[in-house]
Amino acid sequence: MSSTTPNAASPASQGLDKSSQVKDAKPGFFSFDNLKSLGILILAIFALRWSVASPYHVPTASMEPTIKVGDRLLAFKLAYNLKVPFTDITITDWGTPKRGDIIVFKYPRDPDIDYVKRVVAVAGDEVKIVDDILYVNDQPQPRVDANSERAFLDDIEDQKEIKLLFKETLFGLDHWVMQNIPSARRFTRSSWPPPGSAPYKVPENSVFCVGDNRDNSTDSRVWGQVPLEYVRGKALFVIWSVYTPRDANWPAFRFDRFGKWLY
Repeated sequence: MSSTTPNAASPASQGLDKSSQVKDAKPGFFSFDNLKSLGILILAIFALRWSVASPYHVPTASMEPTIKVGDRLLAFKLAYNLKVPFTDITITDWGTPKRGDIIVFKYPRDPDIDYVKRVVAVAGDEVKIVDDILYVNDQPQPRVDANSERAFLDDIEDQKEIKLLFKETLFGLDHWVMQNIPSARRFTRSSWPPPGSAPYKVPENSVFCVGDNRDNSTDSRVWGQVPLEYVRGKALFVIWSVYTPRDANWPAFRFDRFGKWLY
């Protein structure tokens, strides 16, 4: 009388189990499926950066003290339109930059370089500066002395010793403006265009941009208007910020600027 061992596997079933184990084995990291998924993820990330939002590093002082050297800001690329990823082809528009917006755009004289400035006038506006006061359509944009708040300038890149601090109201938007003391002005004038010249009229489909650091900014006063097609997006806030203090060997974080909204 023969006996069987419970749960014993026959040679045939063992072969099936081994075959099943081979089929169920996980693919290696460099398998086609994994590389395909990784490629799709990378493509999606780059498409997101190109069409939705992207970080920008600020290396110059032209927008100080609003944006400080070492700030890493986030530009929202859906603020005004939607573009085909990896191109400058616009799918649809739903707005244009407004006076007071801080925008990232392609430098008109070298589109491979990105600039960040404040829009002070839009298409059809007439712009001039008289005795350091900004006029848009003959309306002066008032500003008040803010030198009682100079502690705000302690970590700027520019020379705070020669700077005067103001708070300007641009069509209802309060923002910082810096100006050199008169004795430190070498390349700028208190009036623009030169006295006797007509105000500058902003052409259609463009904006006029100026840096908040008025005497240390190459902007529309020098190279003219910014075409709307060159606008990459609106600067929203500072992601993080790091700088090297004077007389220091190591960089330092500006923790108080992390997440700071820009206006």
